[in-house]
Amino acid sequence: MRKEQGFTLIELVMVIVIIGILAAVALPRFANLRRDAQQAACNGNTGAIRGALSAYYAKTAVSPSWTAGEATSGFPGTLTNTDFLNCFLSGNALPNCPLTGGSTIYSNNFINTTGTLPDHTHP
Repeated sequence: MRKEQGFTLIELVMVIVIIGILAAVALPRFANLRRDAQQAACNGNTGAIRGALSAYYAKTAVSPSWTAGEATSGFPGTLTNTDFLNCFLSGNALPNCPLTGGSTIYSNNFINTTGTLPDHTHP
């Protein structure tokens, strides 16, 4: 008599149940990765703009006549100021927020009197 080799139905069902449990635990964690990546990209964009603002402030402190309209405050009046964009940001434009797709989130939050750019969080 030959002995049949293979898996029983119970063994196959148990493997399927274990795979289902692992998928149920892992999927919610991976669902938030996109939002986390978008937030990390925005944090990087904010850091780049803050670095450019620091460089702009240093440039106007050393040479106040470099740009006449901004010499009094040391910060650009707006983040869309052409002297600021052309000299201190790559691509001569503000980066885009990966969630909203626009750069207005950064320019709308900019406080020109103190040169600060607050963080923003994605919902």
